[in-house]
Amino acid sequence: MIGSSKSGLGNAVNKPNMNLEVLIKHFEVQNRTENKSPRTVEWYNLVLGQLHAWLNREGLSSDVANIDEMIVRQFILHLRERPGTKGATLSSHTMYNKVNALRSFFSWLNQKGYTDGHVLADLKQPRISKQVVDPIRADEIATLLDSLDSNAALGARNHALVSLMLDTGLRLREAAHLTEFGVHLEDRYVKVLGKGDQERIVSFGTACQQAMIHYYFHYRPEPATASDSAFFLTMDGVPLTTDAVKSMIKRLAVSTGIERLHPHLLRHTYATMFLLNGGDVFLLKQNLGTATLTMVQNYLHIASRIAAVRSQTFSPLDSMAVKRTKRYRRSSVKRPGNAPARTGGLRSAVGRATIG
Repeated sequence: MIGSSKSGLGNAVNKPNMNLEVLIKHFEVQNRTENKSPRTVEWYNLVLGQLHAWLNREGLSSDVANIDEMIVRQFILHLRERPGTKGATLSSHTMYNKVNALRSFFSWLNQKGYTDGHVLADLKQPRISKQVVDPIRADEIATLLDSLDSNAALGARNHALVSLMLDTGLRLREAAHLTEFGVHLEDRYVKVLGKGDQERIVSFGTACQQAMIHYYFHYRPEPATASDSAFFLTMDGVPLTTDAVKSMIKRLAVSTGIERLHPHLLRHTYATMFLLNGGDVFLLKQNLGTATLTMVQNYLHIASRIAAVRSQTFSPLDSMAVKRTKRYRRSSVKRPGNAPARTGGLRSAVGRATIG
């Protein structure tokens, strides 16, 4: 019977002594059934798997009853101090996301009664270092697009893809997974499925439209299978992957000399230029598909900084073509008769200064 079966399961499971590895699997099942994004589930599994592996290496128990806040903090220090694959330590953004995954998991353990209270209730998120993002300049964008041969199949596709990412701010995954049915070339907009399966519509300009039309009608190959509906395809007609786009942009960074170029920088550049061109903050939030205005406010700060530098061209005096005042030297100042030179005072200071 269902009732007795449920009772038997409850008696068989001794929650406080359950192993971390088992609970990670349970956590994954719940996240999948709640329709969490595949990337979120994958990220949780990665971080929690690292915790489990670290406990084993350190000879520590992986039973949840034996994992306290101090142990988790030691694991966090291990992550922060351990060099990554390229020899550099993890960024503050990565550490923030890893701690967020740990807090989510232990909050779930508390909700399900696997722990006595929220073990990480007092664990605060690490501070994220605020670095000024240097968007791609107009001359660099020209160099970037000019380096792509639009009269060749590969160049036409990459030109259309880079143009779209620069003109819409789509995330890497959103651009790579864009479907043929989600692209509306005549009306100049795309329909994408963003984070949390939230669908949104983002428009693009005529320059991007021309690049997209050129690729689609002249160089886009036939899909390898009837089920392939991706807009951007490989030369073999297979849907383009995110890793393939990353590799393509990495090669562009080398060939163009724009070393800081990466997929997300295209999104940063779009957001900054959108605001500089008079775009609305709330519309930008909608176009980017962000849940809050926090990131948009960061872009607003960057745009304000760039606008402040550009404002030099609006100098009132320069626009009036005010003549420069002649430069005076102390030796050239004539004194009446044999009057001694004045010392001290504002007039003397002005006389000594070089005026320009």
